[in-house]
Amino acid sequence: MKRFLLTLTLCAAMSTSAAASLMIEFSPGIAGGAGAGRWSYDGAGTLSFSQAIQVDLVNGSGGDALSTLYALVEIPTMTVAGVPGGPYTLSGGEIKITDSTGAVDYLTGQLGPGDLVPIGTTAVAYSSFAADITSVVVTTAGSALSSSALDYIAGVSEDQRHLDFELSLQGASLLGFKEMLDSGLAGSDGFSGAMTIPEPATLFLLGLGSLALLRYRKPE
Repeated sequence: MKRFLLTLTLCAAMSTSAAASLMIEFSPGIAGGAGAGRWSYDGAGTLSFSQAIQVDLVNGSGGDALSTLYALVEIPTMTVAGVPGGPYTLSGGEIKITDSTGAVDYLTGQLGPGDLVPIGTTAVAYSSFAADITSVVVTTAGSALSSSALDYIAGVSEDQRHLDFELSLQGASLLGFKEMLDSGLAGSDGFSGAMTIPEPATLFLLGLGSLALLRYRKPE
């Protein structure tokens, strides 16, 4: 019975740890008066971003070094693929978190390809892009930043060190983003996004597995 209770406690602790999640939120514009950035589409398959993309919040607060020091997120220029009226995809590419000048890298990774999905029906509807960031590296400069977010990422085991990337693109002018792509029109508008560490569900499953093994183990 003691074994059972001990393992149950361990399982609960592991599941609590698994429920912890890191979220780094960002949007165009730098505090201090710099002009807000936007996404820009050329009408022929290339989607690019102003690189004045500021980290706004970390786990819902502005207290992390990434936000207080105005760190920037560098989103790659991507190729839009798909056929008019059908689903669209974005190609991905290298993504970074840098200092406020864009000269010093704090984190680098590889943004994978993903689907671009409309999530609204109004004229200025949003489209959502979701993909994984893999090959995540926290640089020496990032480790020295005293950022709890970067320290958390660096502390995750390499096999789980990937981020979920989400981006919401606001529709351009009088068209939703998908309608603009369908019509082959150029345009630009605002956006917001976030990077999160996925919940390590494998830890929770491992806890359950240990619980089951000890629960049915014969008494010595």
